[in-house]
Amino acid sequence: MKRRTFLSRSTSLLAAPILLNGMRLSAWTAPTEWLAGLAGASGRVLVIIQLEGGNDGLNMVIPAEDDRYYTYRPTLGIAKSSALPLAGQPLLRLHPAMSGVRSLFDSGLLAIVENIGYDGMNLSHFTGTEIWNTASGNRKEEFLQTGWIGRYLQHEYPDFPAVLPADPPAIEISLATSTVFTVQGASIGMSLTDPQQFYDLVNGGAIVRDDQAPDNRSGREWNFVDSINNQSQVYSEVVRAAAQKGSNKVSYPDGNLLAQSLGIIARLVAGGLGTRIYKVTLGGFDTHSTQAPQHEKLLTTLSDAIKAFQDDLIALGIGDRVVGMTYSEFGRRAGENGSGTDHGTAAPHFVFGSSIDGGRVFGGVPDLGALDANGNLPAAVDFRCYYSSIFAPLFNLDAKAMATVLPLHPCDLPNYLPLFRVPPSGADSSATTPAAASVTVEPNPVSGDARITLRSPRRGMATITLTSARGERVRRLYRGDLEMGSTMLRCDLSGVPAGSYIVTAEIGGAMATSKVTVIR
Repeated sequence: MKRRTFLSRSTSLLAAPILLNGMRLSAWTAPTEWLAGLAGASGRVLVIIQLEGGNDGLNMVIPAEDDRYYTYRPTLGIAKSSALPLAGQPLLRLHPAMSGVRSLFDSGLLAIVENIGYDGMNLSHFTGTEIWNTASGNRKEEFLQTGWIGRYLQHEYPDFPAVLPADPPAIEISLATSTVFTVQGASIGMSLTDPQQFYDLVNGGAIVRDDQAPDNRSGREWNFVDSINNQSQVYSEVVRAAAQKGSNKVSYPDGNLLAQSLGIIARLVAGGLGTRIYKVTLGGFDTHSTQAPQHEKLLTTLSDAIKAFQDDLIALGIGDRVVGMTYSEFGRRAGENGSGTDHGTAAPHFVFGSSIDGGRVFGGVPDLGALDANGNLPAAVDFRCYYSSIFAPLFNLDAKAMATVLPLHPCDLPNYLPLFRVPPSGADSSATTPAAASVTVEPNPVSGDARITLRSPRRGMATITLTSARGERVRRLYRGDLEMGSTMLRCDLSGVPAGSYIVTAEIGGAMATSKVTVIR
């Protein structure tokens, strides 16, 4: 076959997106100078859910006990009476549309990481997304040209694409290929919806050249495109085989495209596909106006999809090796603009899976008393530490490997959020994150001196505060360095009025709470 014929037959596969039920299939693309070979998959899987547009975290995870929330949001604020309580978290509630996520949280299968962001957050959709996708800094000189997942794949499989993998290392179910998979200017991503259509489309006959391109840069690029085109047919067979072998054990909600995409992922994982990273996107979160109905619909979609997916993973017997996470380019401002909210900074995200230490909130409660001059929340957890706390334990990556994946603002092991309850299936138990923090108060009820015992998973700066049942800070009980392990502190509560209070201890992004009753 002559090159002209090959070009005419392969343009739809390589130069333009292929649509499968309206979704895109992108073949693997990478520069020929980056040569790699892919080892077998470990069995552990990460599923990334992008909330595109800047999700309003304050109306998703609601500080319902803080009166300032309703002052800033007299129209859009979610009434405490309709918000969903969270077991063991008296200061926070969920949007009433998120009963599925609330069920997972209360069952210990989902954790909330609050106040994620970075210093000087960029509030441009494009630049903000690129910073999250590449794990860059906010200054121009700190912008990285490769995606953080792409760097991981390059680290794990340093000879790709000279020796192509048997299974695609990453699959994206989306209309566009994300820069999170970019390596040296190329996007690594395969998008699909129905595996049978995927197979039929790319397996419409072998495309083989009978001439070789010249040995120069353009010729080498040509040969690379040809090899990827041929390999895509191999991938189609692998994906088809996994899809036929796998199945779904639960029903996914009709009309919920996010849920249907996650259902495909569950089917492929159960069918034995060795892909390590999956990504899906839910758009529409740029809620500058008419936010209430739009956000409710989006959160319903997200919550129902995550619940069905996690239920399916458990029913399929693969829940212990799959972890899901959400991210968005930024949050929204604390104050409403009338019927919506403008671009803001820090926001909460979800981590879920059978190995996650769910039913917990990390990163503290949003501090509406510490807004900046623009009405934005301060970040308590750097987003790269959020990434590290999931990625390193899941894939058994040491400090050297994580420094390659996240070269800017690295998060050291002692500062990882203790998100995992048990090691993911197949992981070395020595790589697990530290134990959770806990705080106890004795005696309880108390009228004078109280003994507060804090169990810390790491050494670091700790803050212990006393908060009223309405979310108002009454007193800071302690602030200072604590060693790892148990520490007992004595605090005088004799001047505190009688009533019910919450003792909150925060250390290194981990948070623990305990109820205490003061009597007189």
